[in-house]
Amino acid sequence: MAAYIGPVIDTHHHIWMRKDVPWLADPPIPRMYGEYFGLRRDYPVQEWMNDVTPEGVSKSVHVTAMWGVPRALDETRWLQSIADKHGFPHGIVCQADMTDPDLDMKLKEQTQFPNLRGVRHQLHWDSHPLRQPNPTPDLCNAPAFRRGFALLEKYGLHFELQVFAGQAKYAVDLIRAFPHVPMILLHSGMLTERSPLMIEQWRAALAAMAEFPNVRVKLSGLGMFNQGITVPQARQVIRDSIQIFGIDRTIYGSNFPLEKLHASYADFFAVYRKVMSEYTEAEQRKVFHDNAVMFYRL
Repeated sequence: MAAYIGPVIDTHHHIWMRKDVPWLADPPIPRMYGEYFGLRRDYPVQEWMNDVTPEGVSKSVHVTAMWGVPRALDETRWLQSIADKHGFPHGIVCQADMTDPDLDMKLKEQTQFPNLRGVRHQLHWDSHPLRQPNPTPDLCNAPAFRRGFALLEKYGLHFELQVFAGQAKYAVDLIRAFPHVPMILLHSGMLTERSPLMIEQWRAALAAMAEFPNVRVKLSGLGMFNQGITVPQARQVIRDSIQIFGIDRTIYGSNFPLEKLHASYADFFAVYRKVMSEYTEAEQRKVFHDNAVMFYRL
């Protein structure tokens, strides 16, 4: 089948001015995806647009670049001003601490911005010391987290779910408890290793979460743990994600500029185009465009 040439919505990217992002400051902080010297600079919206528009990206969703919870509202305000001037980003996912006792007030402040769509609180945790932004793997089941999470339905916001396969049982508990909160699983469930055992565990985790109709999967960050992206690697993750979640619940995202550490947007997206050419034109359009329109209300 032919490679996709229609409109694209990239539902996972970042822009920033380095001075605003604590994890880009000096001295460098070790990160789970390795050396990132190439990111420790400004990445403005003009560069983003130059990177993506030649590949057909007509709309985008910005997922918080993690300015820090105290400045989460500042980040959203800045992003909305960028969108008002340049068009991009068309949707905004803000940073939030779901355990914050003042979360109700903070979400109310966030929702004054018309492009706000959802919330991200990173939940991933495993035994690797660089993959532990939280004290425990089951933070999502803490009473304070659950109290905050309940506010998402009140404000009509979705949740960007970021967990490793080993946390699936905790994620399922959260998903089951909030059937009316839309969620999207980031980075296709974060497959960190390609061993047969890890792949089996990852597939089982996706299957467990896919049982719930309020959950989608995002094909983003596929090169994050591999120092780049190849067609065979991407094919496995994309095929399995689509097989498990179905074409109607699978959504494209890039994770740029993190993926720019290893490839241009053109080369990165060419891998997706190659793999997705194995699907019909209508199926490709759903993954690259239509499903994002529905989920992110674009």
